[in-house]
Amino acid sequence: MNLILDDGYQFGLGAFETSPVYQGRPVWLEAHERRLRHTLDYLGITLSFDWKKRLWEYVDSMDKGDWVLKILASDKNINFTSRANLYASMTDRPGYVIALSSLRRNETSPLVQHKTFNYGDSILAKRQARAEGIDEPVFCNMQNQLTEGAVSNLFFIKNGQLYTPPVEAGLLPGIIRSYLCQCYDVVEKPLYPEDIQTFDECFLTNSLMGLMPVRSFGTVAFPVSQETQTAALFRRYEADRSQPFPGFYKTSW
Repeated sequence: MNLILDDGYQFGLGAFETSPVYQGRPVWLEAHERRLRHTLDYLGITLSFDWKKRLWEYVDSMDKGDWVLKILASDKNINFTSRANLYASMTDRPGYVIALSSLRRNETSPLVQHKTFNYGDSILAKRQARAEGIDEPVFCNMQNQLTEGAVSNLFFIKNGQLYTPPVEAGLLPGIIRSYLCQCYDVVEKPLYPEDIQTFDECFLTNSLMGLMPVRSFGTVAFPVSQETQTAALFRRYEADRSQPFPGFYKTSW
């Protein structure tokens, strides 16, 4: 990896995307590219004209199986890295243990809705959670509204209806979040910690895990089985991921 020390690598003004590679091809690359360009436009950065050619040269040089592609873009750099997708090796999904983090999302931050190099809060919260036996920390914003996990979006189900916090609460609109919002009736509304116990199911989403059931959120337990609605949604996602992304990734989500 050849790096030029621009504002991305000195001050965090860069963007990245992390996409699962399934059978040798990135899943929903068109949605990842749209979000990447949206963030780079916001930062005043233009992708190099040959970036897509370089990406495919990198992908084609790699294993044709399942892995993780990371795209890192800043003013003077475009780089790609790879790693194993640990979620792909899961034979079953016993459900995550999640809990509220003591850190807060600042919903007024101009960067909170973008996937930038400024990821320190999430990494530190994730490390602390793991040390406490928690799979994923979940942030509230400055108004004590639920927002998102360190590396995931948050969903609930009640009487068959999907719910998720709105982007305005201070969260990154994820690719799988966008997929669900386009394919299903999803209610976006402010949610609070006291609402957690009122829901029937809970799950997390990101591009690498797809959908991950939650078996406990703090002291609240949720069902995890192949008969849940969460499991059915995951099966539908697995069938859909080899197809084109349904519509466009919408930055308002």
